[in-house]
Amino acid sequence: APGSPWAAEASVSWSGPQPRAAGPVKDRDALSRVIDELTNELCEHTPNGFSTDAIVIHLSSPEVPDLTLLDLPGIVRTTVSGQSSTVVSDVNNLIEMYLKQERTIVLAVMPANQDIATIDILERAAVADPAGERTLAVLTKPDLVDRGGEDEVRAVLANKRKPLRLGFAMVKCRSQRELDDTESTLTKALEAESEFFKKHPVWSQEDPKKLGVRSLTKRLSTLLVERIKVALPSIKYELQLQREAAAKDFTRLGGSDSQQNDDVQWMRAEVVKFVADYTNLLRQSARGNYGNAMLAKNAELRLFGEAQTIFRRLKDEVAATQPRFEDASFVERLTAEMAAFRGRELPGFTNSQVFYGFMVQNIEQWRPWVENCRQLYVAAARAVSDNLANALAPTYPALAVEVRGRAHRVADKFGDVVQTKLDAVFAKESDPYTTNESMLELINRIRLKNFDVALNAVVQTAPPGSLLTARSNDKMKYTAKNHVKTQLGRWYMQTHGVNTTSKVEDMCTLLQAYWDVATKRLVDNVCMTLEHDFTNAFLKELEHECFLFAADHSNPDKEPELHRLFREDPAVVEMRKAAKEKEKRLTRALESLKEAAPDVVAARPNAAQAPGVVGRGFEEDDEEEPFFSPAKEDPTVDSLLQAQQRTAPPPAPATSRSAPPPAPSSSSSRPAGASDASLFGGEGANAA
Repeated sequence: APGSPWAAEASVSWSGPQPRAAGPVKDRDALSRVIDELTNELCEHTPNGFSTDAIVIHLSSPEVPDLTLLDLPGIVRTTVSGQSSTVVSDVNNLIEMYLKQERTIVLAVMPANQDIATIDILERAAVADPAGERTLAVLTKPDLVDRGGEDEVRAVLANKRKPLRLGFAMVKCRSQRELDDTESTLTKALEAESEFFKKHPVWSQEDPKKLGVRSLTKRLSTLLVERIKVALPSIKYELQLQREAAAKDFTRLGGSDSQQNDDVQWMRAEVVKFVADYTNLLRQSARGNYGNAMLAKNAELRLFGEAQTIFRRLKDEVAATQPRFEDASFVERLTAEMAAFRGRELPGFTNSQVFYGFMVQNIEQWRPWVENCRQLYVAAARAVSDNLANALAPTYPALAVEVRGRAHRVADKFGDVVQTKLDAVFAKESDPYTTNESMLELINRIRLKNFDVALNAVVQTAPPGSLLTARSNDKMKYTAKNHVKTQLGRWYMQTHGVNTTSKVEDMCTLLQAYWDVATKRLVDNVCMTLEHDFTNAFLKELEHECFLFAADHSNPDKEPELHRLFREDPAVVEMRKAAKEKEKRLTRALESLKEAAPDVVAARPNAAQAPGVVGRGFEEDDEEEPFFSPAKEDPTVDSLLQAQQRTAPPPAPATSRSAPPPAPSSSSSRPAGASDASLFGGEGANAA
């Protein structure tokens, strides 16, 4: 936070007690020691030296830019003894997550003493940032470059071996011995680095703007400002969306109405309004009229939609009980049934008792599915009525409970009533009957299908040399005609003659046709019965109960009860307060943005490709830049970021000793518009 005195506080992102080293940090020289202590405490008790928790450092100083720095671990290419087998994939996923974020500035860290062709971070960055607008490569360990290898490193630093739009930088971090030395401070380390580059016979010849942490800070700060300017339209768009959402949350959670909940007249009017809205919306929900915004946005408030899902399920479950009429096993059972029911009917006549007995027996198979449908339907009515009451009175749980209790009682009452109506539906279906002409059409379709099957069988068995298998001539025509006549005649006598086979096939056809009619009729009758005898009666009775409730609470002696009904949930009060505070913060951020850039027009993120930006002081500009100071460069940008960053906590830096933790949890949300500087490469934390 520019303008503030130097201050830092360290913590660990877990819900348990904070480690001993957590808390305020004395000074900047103690910061690295605190990080080391926290890292040791996190990792020393883990089985493989990893910690899934993160170390969070909140730091303010007049000399630092306003940004979130994510110090990520180096790329792991293989696991070693004691490490989890998922380490490689975990690291890759973590890196990719940050690489693809448009507002992340990528510092691709790599050792100078390693062949650049063997380092894949630049290729990964190129995929996420093909224009190279936010990728800056950093070479480390220049003191470890072998004598004679400096020319190759100089070519890399000069942006010749692997050209990057933003080029390369070189820094010298403290060695492990220096890190272990308690007297080695950050200030001394920066001085030692500066002396190293000045006195080195090779690196001293390079452009000073490319050497050292201080120079890297200047370049990074300039890039950060330029990237913020590019992101301002989408930042403004996101701020407006978030403010609108916060305002809606505030209104949904009671809003200004909470200031009137001691007014008895207001409470009585609110009860009447609540009851009217509740009964009206519930009726719209049951009829499938979702014109109201609340019903349109919340699927759990749509009773008609729930009912359609339940009815489709009933249809599928009843259809699944259909016998396999064409299976040989079914034909055998039907033949046995017909023989068992054989009475005094004359040859050629069919005993209808077989048909009636079969249908009555199988209709009972549908009863469990119908009962399940009834229970689901009643439960859906209760659930939707509950959800609607809660949605209309989110801040007054006692009021919602009163109405929900009435809805439950009415739903249970008419759930029992509709059960008797459904029993009547089954009573009618147990006496098979129909005048539906579609049954005759279905019978004819089934018989035509059977004929097609027989004809196909005839064709398949045609003798060689007949018209059906060779070129036409008189002899072939005669052979084909005789074959078809013989085979189809035999089929006709079997299926339409006076014999057992024909009667069984006729019965199968009749059963199959009536089954189709009966199942469709049953499903339709059940659905209409539930809608008419349950839903309509439920809504009418509930409206009556709710308006009686409202009228009863207009009596003067109900004033204590009114106060009970409008007693707010403390948790909701806190949520409403938080929503209002968030709206205020976002409003301040938008005002700051307007002051900083009055001409910026809000634009949806990724609505258009952002123009290429290369900050001053990079490869395309050799002019020296002063050390970054937000107050000097653009004071309003800093104030904007301060307001913006207060809208949510920054993501925590990932920490590990010998390998990385998994990606940060989704609860650590990044403020809209905040820019990140991410470090990737072999040196991990040392690169910072």
